Amino acid sequence: MALLVFGPPEARRSFVAVMRLVATALGTRPFEGNEAELVSMFAALEGCAGCHGLEESFDFSDLLGDEDPWADSEEAIEMILRGLPNESDRQEAVHAGMLVGLFADEPDPEAATAARWVANRLGVDETHAAGIEQVASEGSASAKADLFRRFLSERIAVDGDVISARMDRHDLASITRPDTIVEYHRLLDEAPEGSLGAVMRDFYQDASFDIPGMPGVPLPVEFLGSHDVHHVLAGYNTSAQGEVYTAVFNAGNASAGIGWLSVVLLQWHQGVKLGVFPEGHSHLDPEIMATAAHRGSQTTTDLYSASWDWMALLNEPFDQVCNSLGIPEGSLVGPGDFWGSPAEDS
Repeated sequence: MALLVFGPPEARRSFVAVMRLVATALGTRPFEGNEAELVSMFAALEGCAGCHGLEESFDFSDLLGDEDPWADSEEAIEMILRGLPNESDRQEAVHAGMLVGLFADEPDPEAATAARWVANRLGVDETHAAGIEQVASEGSASAKADLFRRFLSERIAVDGDVISARMDRHDLASITRPDTIVEYHRLLDEAPEGSLGAVMRDFYQDASFDIPGMPGVPLPVEFLGSHDVHHVLAGYNTSAQGEVYTAVFNAGNASAGIGWLSVVLLQWHQGVKLGVFPEGHSHLDPEIMATAAHRGSQTTTDLYSASWDWMALLNEPFDQVCNSLGIPEGSLVGPGDFWGSPAEDS
């Protein structure tokens, strides 16, 4: 889900329009508050000449005012369709709209319904939007479990039925083969100083996390280990905010990133328990959010892909790994800094 469009002004304008539609619940409420602030921040990034190497910046201020820039939502959809003739771009625009709704401090059923309506009118898959709408509107256990199952299945390329069966037994960690656990722990132990694996050792120590694969860790190494690598490469700590910023980085980097992003925002921002960790509320900075998405969209390797061999990089120099993956500068935490949450640092 590349949240930032590297295309013509019409495509970028369509993205901002979708985000505004969701923020205003299809024009039924004012364009204000946290969601409006996030839309404005993304509009600034999408129009920024310096951010994209453009000769001039784009002005989307007409989409950010107090008054709706179109007569009704159908007129807005017509404009959006003209700017996004490609179906995959329209799907990404819907994902950007979903992000706006999920940025609200509490579940926002009106925004979730708006995102699903936009998906339907743009003719793209609305399955994920429907799941988020159901969680936001009803908080049903089945909808929560389905969102978590689908994202985990996609993330580690394991059949959804297998995920469901292991979830029912509270035994997701057993998906990982014992030899994979042994190999991961060996690579971490033997990683030379200055390597990605050495930074990972610092990460686990600072965060006081058990290393994936140890008894009691509830998720498979294939998922949790790679997620921890994402934290380190993107440079965001293990606070609730750091979890969200890492997920936003992933969403900007990968076409499939919306799955993990929605789970993280619901669980660690809006306080809706979906997975195996305690939920919580957190305040998010819209500028850091937008920058994380921008950095992810500029990263040249899909770090979210189940086929990406992150374990093969653990012995490589950290800076060399970041450069080879095309990860831009902008980390909030780097090698030698503290990786735990601020509360743990006090």
